Amino acid sequence: MESMYFSTQPDPSADSKRTILRELIDRDALAADLRLSLFVSAARSFKYDSCLQPFPPDFINGNKEKNIDELNRVLGGFQPLQELDIEDLNSKHLDLLHWILCQKSNPGLRTVPKKDFDSILAKAPCIAAVQRPQQIFEVVYREDSNLERRFREKRDQFARQYAYHGSKLFNFYSILNYGLQQHLNRTALFGEGIYLSAELHVSQMFAPTGAGWARSALGSHLACTALCEYIDNPDYVKCHTENSIASDIPEKYILVKNNDLVQVRYLLVYGSNRRQVAPTEVSNNTPDQRMGQTTNGRAPPSPCVRWIAANKSWLMAGGYVLMLFGIGLMNNPNVHYMRQMFLQKINHVCHSLFGGVAERDA
Repeated sequence: MESMYFSTQPDPSADSKRTILRELIDRDALAADLRLSLFVSAARSFKYDSCLQPFPPDFINGNKEKNIDELNRVLGGFQPLQELDIEDLNSKHLDLLHWILCQKSNPGLRTVPKKDFDSILAKAPCIAAVQRPQQIFEVVYREDSNLERRFREKRDQFARQYAYHGSKLFNFYSILNYGLQQHLNRTALFGEGIYLSAELHVSQMFAPTGAGWARSALGSHLACTALCEYIDNPDYVKCHTENSIASDIPEKYILVKNNDLVQVRYLLVYGSNRRQVAPTEVSNNTPDQRMGQTTNGRAPPSPCVRWIAANKSWLMAGGYVLMLFGIGLMNNPNVHYMRQMFLQKINHVCHSLFGGVAERDA
């Protein structure tokens, strides 16, 4: 396995940071790119307070307040890693990039060659046809990692299996640093725990494409699914069986109720680019010109349209709840009685108005 760099120096000099960063990016630029993309996605999420963990200490003031605006301003100054001139980085950019890629590089990431994709995906073979990931990254744990140590202590007692886990892009920064945590699961339909699936397409439903780093070589928008190894301890692992009842785990789902029994082994990444106007392009135009700018010949979407696109999952869920509420009202006998009374009143009023006129004309 390719050697990974894990920083152990508490505060190396600026020259040392530049040397370490240059070596790390030269060794595996795509892996460094993904780590930075996951960090940027978490930093720009409305849930940054919970998903941007750990938070860079240089951006926490004396009152322990997180300066997320300043952090995002510094992040916006990074050039693509393949074009980055490390010698030109100022101290703020250098310190932050070193902190993200080196000081918080446990576990590490390694780009998997495309020729090995089939052997990786064969660890959890799927029945349904799925889209092949654009990139696969191996998650490499240090020997003294607490996550790996706790997993190894239990792995020889039971069989080990592989399954997939999908989540929103901004969650993967904390997942990479702390592993999957069952108490952070917000969709516990069948009980608290870590939800996995034997089918990749099932996990992909929970891994929508999200905004990452605009200058990433992987794409400005990414979707990420984890391939996990889990220990099949029946005391903590629930899955669908032939004797399962309706309230049990659905087919192809796996519920693990112990964090120590699951380890993320690989990240499956799907990338896409969405055209954005660069800041330099905008600054060179007058306000009138900016108002008239279009993308691919079309007017840019309004803030309302962008909000709907960003929250379409919640809107669909809300529409479904309203539909169920409407069905419940229609089947309610009291509502049915009131509707009949209302219709009778309307009928009586119409008869009085129009029926009486017709009689006078006659």
